[in-house]
Amino acid sequence: MDNQQSLKKTIRKHVGILVGQASILVLLAIVYIGYEFKATLYERAIPREIASAVVTEDADASAVLGSETSDATIEPVTPSPEITFPIFDLTQQEAPTPFPTEIAYPQPPKSEYKIVVFGDSMEDTQGERLEYFEHELTKRYPSTSFKLYNFGVGSQNVEEGFARFHRPLVYQDRNYPSIDDINPDIIIIGSFAYNVFTPHDRNKHWITLTQLVQEAQQLTPNVYMLAEIAPRRRGFGFGPNGVNWEPNTAFEHTGKIIEQLENALGLSRTLNVPLIDVYSASLLPDRKEGDVKYINPSDNIHPSVEGHLFMAKVIVDSIDFQKVR
Repeated sequence: MDNQQSLKKTIRKHVGILVGQASILVLLAIVYIGYEFKATLYERAIPREIASAVVTEDADASAVLGSETSDATIEPVTPSPEITFPIFDLTQQEAPTPFPTEIAYPQPPKSEYKIVVFGDSMEDTQGERLEYFEHELTKRYPSTSFKLYNFGVGSQNVEEGFARFHRPLVYQDRNYPSIDDINPDIIIIGSFAYNVFTPHDRNKHWITLTQLVQEAQQLTPNVYMLAEIAPRRRGFGFGPNGVNWEPNTAFEHTGKIIEQLENALGLSRTLNVPLIDVYSASLLPDRKEGDVKYINPSDNIHPSVEGHLFMAKVIVDSIDFQKVR
């Protein structure tokens, strides 16, 4: 008896679930029918000229969605040209690109050259035997012999340099006869820009440097003007081996140095003397100030090792040995 009652309860429960599901299906059907009816009424309300934009199955094949009805002749559509893709033969590989070879520089016509570099501490610090310059020369012209003479003396302005031009040099480890006795093939004249007159006199620097170049031309026609690396403006002279001036004084002094370096550039044009322009090559791209990588951080004045290597390369790039006979 109890089992029959339990079965009846289960049946009634399942019937109730089925009735509920049927009711939900009927409700969904009513909603769907109402939506379709509303959509039909909406389509009928659309004007014919707009409704004609819709392409039906019976429409002409040339009909375009959104086009207006017209009696004009429809141009036939030109088929797009066939695109042909190249066929790559993977069995044929390109030969690898060879590594770039070193530039073959024309060798100097003479077997030996004597070169004098004359200036202040910017030249003095190139080494007792101008080792940086020597390295670049022998690397580029290994079959040529070079005798190099460093006539750079620190802390001298152009007037003091001019006064000793014809004298022998006894300085540090160097003991040279006079430049007249050396009879060099090439003389490189430094700008003496880093040692300004007191008070600063740009015109005097120009005139005295002109006299120095002309004096050198009495010994050889192969005279070059050297404009050294550009100074840094802020931090100039600061360091354990620097002058450590008050910042405004250092900044003002670098302005005078730049004026005298630019004197060297202008003088080379005026006298028609070949220019070795390390100055312009060492400037930062966005302002008139030297790139610090070329400046020795111990004093923030003289060239660093990279600066000396850079200067030596520019010097060698600038010398035309084919004109030196």
